[in-house]
Amino acid sequence: ARNNLPLTGHGKSFVETADKYNLDWRLLPAIAMRESTGGKFACPNGNGANVFGWASCRVRFSSYEEAIDKVGAHLAGEVKSTSSYYKGRTTTQKLKRYNSVIPSYTKDIFAIMNKIEDMELAMK
Repeated sequence: ARNNLPLTGHGKSFVETADKYNLDWRLLPAIAMRESTGGKFACPNGNGANVFGWASCRVRFSSYEEAIDKVGAHLAGEVKSTSSYYKGRTTTQKLKRYNSVIPSYTKDIFAIMNKIEDMELAMK
């Protein structure tokens, strides 16, 4: 909210999806921050709900909630077409498959995840 991000107010969707698919609660928001600055620079061409850069922006989502759930399902290995990439893998392994092009990507995501946790702890 402090940074006026489009994803402000969608925290519940992130947490519910993380719980539903047994993912680290910080993972999806961290990817959204890295890929689109929390939705500020989401996929173009009418696909602004794809805040994850999912499928190189070729996939359209009707809402942030749909994007959060669908990408969460993929990362959990629950979607047949991508389960061989993600099912049964650690968060590090998932991230290396999510973006294998940028060498620092996994490290970047973990740094953002730590910032999210530090912010959460500071608010208590």
